Amino acid sequence: MSGSASVLTLLVVILMVASGFVMALWWQDHQQRQRRKSKRVRTLPRQWPLNPRRIAGTAEREVWHWLRAVFPDHRVLVKLPVTRYTVPHDPEKAREWFGVLSGVYCTFSICTDDARVIGCVDVIGKHGISRSNRQLKQTLLAQCGIGYWVIMQGSLPNPDALRADFIGEAGIDSEPPPTEAQQLEQMRHQLHETLDRSRERRHQANRPGAGAEEEGDTVAQWRQEDSFLAPVDSRRAELRKH
Repeated sequence: MSGSASVLTLLVVILMVASGFVMALWWQDHQQRQRRKSKRVRTLPRQWPLNPRRIAGTAEREVWHWLRAVFPDHRVLVKLPVTRYTVPHDPEKAREWFGVLSGVYCTFSICTDDARVIGCVDVIGKHGISRSNRQLKQTLLAQCGIGYWVIMQGSLPNPDALRADFIGEAGIDSEPPPTEAQQLEQMRHQLHETLDRSRERRHQANRPGAGAEEEGDTVAQWRQEDSFLAPVDSRRAELRKH
């Protein structure tokens, strides 16, 4: 019996040594694969797998041209992140706040010749815009003294009202007044926004345990789809052959 036990013990030891050797080989191979993969990621391609395309969709371009006519003495910039024209009170917190706000932008930003943003416009398409994203920009931009409007596709607001809100003066006389249907649509949209804000405030107030500990979830809702991942509806630009 003692001889059998010794043989069994020896077999167990051999199996353990063999298993450890196999695991060591697997781990070494895994590390080598990871290093090769990391090296491949860092290597830039000779031929980029990308195509040029427009920076704004069809509905966005319509609003873009309209804004340029409403603000002929200003610059209308496209999809500028809010981190480009805001700065934290505490410079040491800059990297932290950049991580929070780097995914937040407005469809259009109106700025002066000295590069100061005075107002921002979001164009709501078929996918809409989340309440948390809209409320974030409404609060942030208002505290920075920057106007913020949301415009629906096919329902342009009164240009005089927009200029008055952004720069405190009336717009251009050549712009036709909005039709009754456009006015009703804008009023309906503003009413929905007011109801959404009230509903969201009630919802947040009634949530059990709602507070600072849920900040991470809220920040995630602020993020906007980057157009690199969610292409605009326009056709891609053709490559020119020389």
